[in-house]
Amino acid sequence: MTTSNGRAMNLTRRQALTVAGGAIAGAAGASTLTALPAGAANPTHGPRDLPELWYCENNMGWGKGIPPDFFSRYDDPDSFAAARRVMDTYMVRMGSYEGQFEGDIPFLEKMATVHHNSNFAFNVTEVVAWWWREYNRTGEVPDGPPVYSATLRHIRQFKEAGIIPTDIAVQSVLSKPGPGRYKGYPMERRIQDVVDFFHQVKPELPDVRIGIIDPLPDHWEDGVHRAEWLQRELQYAGYELSFIHFDKPFDRPRREHVGPAGKMTWERMVAQADFVRDELGITFGLNCTDEIGGNRGNNLWREHVLDGIDQFIRHGGKADRYILTPFHPHPDHTVPDDLGPLPPEGASQMRVLRELGRAAGRR
Repeated sequence: MTTSNGRAMNLTRRQALTVAGGAIAGAAGASTLTALPAGAANPTHGPRDLPELWYCENNMGWGKGIPPDFFSRYDDPDSFAAARRVMDTYMVRMGSYEGQFEGDIPFLEKMATVHHNSNFAFNVTEVVAWWWREYNRTGEVPDGPPVYSATLRHIRQFKEAGIIPTDIAVQSVLSKPGPGRYKGYPMERRIQDVVDFFHQVKPELPDVRIGIIDPLPDHWEDGVHRAEWLQRELQYAGYELSFIHFDKPFDRPRREHVGPAGKMTWERMVAQADFVRDELGITFGLNCTDEIGGNRGNNLWREHVLDGIDQFIRHGGKADRYILTPFHPHPDHTVPDDLGPLPPEGASQMRVLRELGRAAGRR
């Protein structure tokens, strides 16, 4: 991927957040979404001083959902042209892809053309649930090794359409009990399943960056943080964990919600960011959504998300990237991305992406 002046865009693994505004360079590139080789250095630029902005499609509160205007907006790409200019990475969820447009190569080609200035990320749920069908049949988690056939099939479909995924975010593999709230999935097995995922995906996408999505707090096993354990095992196997996206809706620290791992506060959220960036030395991404707003309305969701970014920064938080990742009934539309007075139907997700960029120091 290149910038408008022909220089390679350096998507570094560590980026310092600056609250001060800055200009965003426009990107120009080929009609495919392609990966910058992992770890590639940019000889003409230092580390980026602004956080990345990622956009993830809303699943509308169910695993295979997609926004009602998802397909139609690609017939009017001007309706979200401004949002695309600040969108470093476009991400789609595996469930949404499987349920709505898997294998639709002509539509994927249209997406590739519209998003040609962005990286492409895939949110994968198969790692935490690959064994579920066999468990339903036998009552036991199979010995494995797992076969990530759905992920590999989807990657090949993307490639056929000219989309080369740059990033894969593995959903909740260190935390979710598993399908049906099943709890008998030991940590050793979870971590080995992630290593096996790298074994199977890397030959297909050698340069892809793979990370995890996780709520993080107090995930310790015998004195070792689960994320450190995973990082160590991946390094033993010759791989690198590229990032962790912290997954706590903003209503949790705002209400100081008390869960199994204790009270969630803004200070605790900031501590997770510091742990990932300083102790693990990898990219920290902050998932940006709000459950209360997402269940009640477009404008309340917008208000709570933007306030959440503000609170995180005010409490000293620094993120290398912000991922706008709703998973509730609102926002219920994605376009247009216009700023200005809120329309009667309320804020769209693309509008909030632009506003999120301003809140995070992007102008």
